[in-house]
Amino acid sequence: MNEILKKQIWRKLEALPEEKVYEVLDFIEFLNSEYADRGTPRPPAFQQFAESVHRQMRRTRMPTDAVKGTMKVLGAADRVLDSFRQAGKEFLAELEAGKPEPPPRDESDPPESREIVVD
Repeated sequence: MNEILKKQIWRKLEALPEEKVYEVLDFIEFLNSEYADRGTPRPPAFQQFAESVHRQMRRTRMPTDAVKGTMKVLGAADRVLDSFRQAGKEFLAELEAGKPEPPPRDESDPPESREIVVD
């Protein structure tokens, strides 16, 4: 999907009242079930959890403000998890980049004097 179309859809969605946005979401989910490519990647686990909480709250007809507040909290938690995930990736990349080569083992050393290297 091109950026112009994305912006147009987003602009029109933002103009709708909250209740109508849920109807749009329902229609998009219907279209996805009928026409979407089955090879699309699944969202991360926390995103799937948040979506299932959202669906359940809507199914039980929770007030819109309650749904909105809960989703705001879950969105904040998702951002925190994303920052931890990104920090972990950066840490591992730095660790791999700065990892010194282990010293060659000297087979003449007795086993108890050899350094144990764990990867």
